[in-house]
This record gives sequence, structure tokens and C-alpha cells, in this order.
Amino acid sequence: MILVGQFDSPVTRRIGVTLHHYAIPFTRDTRSIFGDAAEIAKISPLTRIPALILDDGEVLIDSVAILDHLDESVDPATALVARSGPDRRRVLQVAALAQGTLEKVVAVVYERHYHPAAHISREWEARCRSQLVAGLTELERRCLTPWYCGSKFSHADIMIGCLVAYLRLRLPEAFLDTDYPNLATLSARCEALPCFKAAAISANETMPET
Repeated sequence: MILVGQFDSPVTRRIGVTLHHYAIPFTRDTRSIFGDAAEIAKISPLTRIPALILDDGEVLIDSVAILDHLDESVDPATALVARSGPDRRRVLQVAALAQGTLEKVVAVVYERHYHPAAHISREWEARCRSQLVAGLTELERRCLTPWYCGSKFSHADIMIGCLVAYLRLRLPEAFLDTDYPNLATLSARCEALPCFKAAAISANETMPET
């Protein structure tokens, strides 16, 4: 199978980390949605990443749908989320909260990246920053140890690990270790894992200059 997308996209990296964790062989298509938009649109109609091209040619889009397929392909005992019940709901809800927080980070990053300083909507940026802080504060409050939901590594850890890495890369002033010590500790624990190291963000996987 082929993973389409660059690892500076935290949702694409999330898929890469999961594939490595499950030891599922894959190759990568690292073309950019910016520089190679027309080609990416042939794979993903909305010109969005990640996309996962299966061995039979079927294309899966949206990280949640891709992860659902990957989880179904492994033994339930080793899956990163339970098949049903409260444990499943907790992992999915935490991942959804982290995903929503990420969306606010991206909104701020894109507002600053694509608008000249004089044209940035400070009201919109302040709203997104407020939502971002609220999301991080709640994620910090709920965090257990050694992994986010307790003893088992899960999709919650991968999503939060990728979120924190993106914050440090694109909006570092919004994530200080002293403000979110539980998340900072979790991030370090995640980044030390082989599956995270194998999906590290390379120097050539970056947003284009405006």
C-alpha cells in the first residue's frame, strides 16, 4: 500500500506511526498538496491528505476512516482501540478532542502564512487561540500515565504526540512544557518509540514559502 502525504501534516504522520506500529508494509508518495495539487487531486478529490492506496488500488481518504480500516486488519488484542465499550469511547473521544485542537492550530498557522500581517484577522486568530488553549487545557487535565488513557498505548497517544510535534514545529509559542507538563512528558515518551522515529518529519517535508 501507499501512504500519500508528508509527515509535517500531523494527520498523515498519525497514519505513518500507526502503520509502523502495526508493522504493516507500505511505501510513500510525498508529493505536496501545494506544489503537486493537480496530481494529488487525481488521488484525493478534495486535494487533501492523507490518502492510503490499498494493494488492490482502492483509495481511502480521511485519517479516521483509514485508521478504522487498519484497526480492522489486525488482531483485536493488539489494536490501538478496543472494538467496543467504554474503553473504545474514551480513546476515540480523546483523539477527537486532540483532532479538534489541531484544527485550531492549523487555522492560526494558515492565517499567518497566507495573509500579509496587515490583513490577518486578529479577531479570528484570537478566537482560534482561545479554542486551542481550551483544548490543550482539557487534554492536560485528562492525561493519565504512563499512557494517556492509562496502561495501554493507543490512538489517543499517537494523535496527541503528533499534535504536540506540530505545535512545536509551527506554533511553538502556543505550547510551553511548563504550561502542559503531562502532555510534554507524553510527547517525549511517544517520540522515543520506534514507530514515531520511523515517521519523523524530514527537512524536505515543509510548507512552501509564500
